[in-house]
Amino acid sequence: MNDAIDGSPGAAPGSWRRGAVGWAGFAAILCVAPWCFPSDTALTLMTQMGTAAILALSFNLLLGSTGLLSFCQATYAGIGAYAGVWCMNRIGAEGLPVSMALVPLAGAVAGGVAGATLGYVTTRRAGMTFAMITLGVAELVWVMAAMLPAWFGGERGIPTDRTLGAAWLGLTFATQREVYGLVAVWLFVCTALMYGVTRTPLGFLARAVRDNAARVAFLGQSPAAVRYRIQIVAAAFAGVAGALGAVNFELVSADTFSLERSGVVLVFTVLGGTAYFAGPMLGALVGVFATVMLATFTRAWQLYLGLGFLAVVVYVPGGIAGLIAVHLRAWRAGMARALWKSYTGVCVGLMLFLSGLIAIVEMTYAARLASDAGQVTTDGLSVYAVGRAWGAWGAVVAAIAVIAGLAVLNRAGRQLRRKAAGAGLTTGAGDE
Repeated sequence: MNDAIDGSPGAAPGSWRRGAVGWAGFAAILCVAPWCFPSDTALTLMTQMGTAAILALSFNLLLGSTGLLSFCQATYAGIGAYAGVWCMNRIGAEGLPVSMALVPLAGAVAGGVAGATLGYVTTRRAGMTFAMITLGVAELVWVMAAMLPAWFGGERGIPTDRTLGAAWLGLTFATQREVYGLVAVWLFVCTALMYGVTRTPLGFLARAVRDNAARVAFLGQSPAAVRYRIQIVAAAFAGVAGALGAVNFELVSADTFSLERSGVVLVFTVLGGTAYFAGPMLGALVGVFATVMLATFTRAWQLYLGLGFLAVVVYVPGGIAGLIAVHLRAWRAGMARALWKSYTGVCVGLMLFLSGLIAIVEMTYAARLASDAGQVTTDGLSVYAVGRAWGAWGAVVAAIAVIAGLAVLNRAGRQLRRKAAGAGLTTGAGDE
């Protein structure tokens, strides 16, 4: 978030008001969303978005604030998920008068303890060494979970029932709307707490360690100690996200520790923008929505997600939040109309490039499926039918569209960058 809305003690009175408006708007969006999208499918999707947003924000405490690339954030979320499901089963088995709304607290405690235990080893080093250590730790925990089915349930996992707890304000979480409400409350609370962490001395020290660890050590602070404390905090919030996932799905398996889940968290965080507090939240919303929607329409959804991630890293390093920030600055500087004119070429180039790329990918994928099955498979997608009808000519037309789109994008992109540079604007990462 911008310093103008940080609400810190040194902020101007106007900043306090803008900050209050921002948080009130965030709460209003969470409250209004289930009324705008009341179907169970939409509520389930928004519940997954909320859980992913908490996990991505916790991950950004490491990556964005401290400069630590961790591959075991899903490990802490998995530990929190198992702690949550064990507590839920114990509450149900013994009839304890405890609401399931408090289960995420167990996930936070379990995640924090795991972060204190594993982080004592991983945070001794930074940079690539830290990343490789966390990769090994994540793989070790994943293998151990698969080897101990009595504790972790193996591939089938451990089921639970979220309706067995005591009613909380008359809520038993039997409906998806009630589960969404629980996730929304925890999302707001965790977001506020994590934002508060970034404005504490520990948060400022974490950014100092990220920028220049040697100078922090020279000033008498231990960079390793700062990394260790941030790791514990981030792991605790990851545990909350894991426990909320257990409440939502009512099932936890050893796959929650998989490296793929840590990779997805990384993709969502970078997609949203690591230099902006709200960036990982935006990345989680867009990432979950894109994943679910793409998986509905095509089997090559992972390829599209990977290509989108690559495009963001190369061309928009500030992520979605950075792109929004640069356009806000352009609007304030009176450059909105000049930049908007350049988007005509960008939109044309994107349409040509994406249409050609999608046609090539889908026709290639359809051909592979047809080869594997010994017959042509349409799978209900019209692009497969187009590929069958056009054959080689379809591939040629798609390739021409890709090349033409790249040419138009290259020219329009140069014009856009020149105008943005002339106005002092950038889409790169900024520490806001």
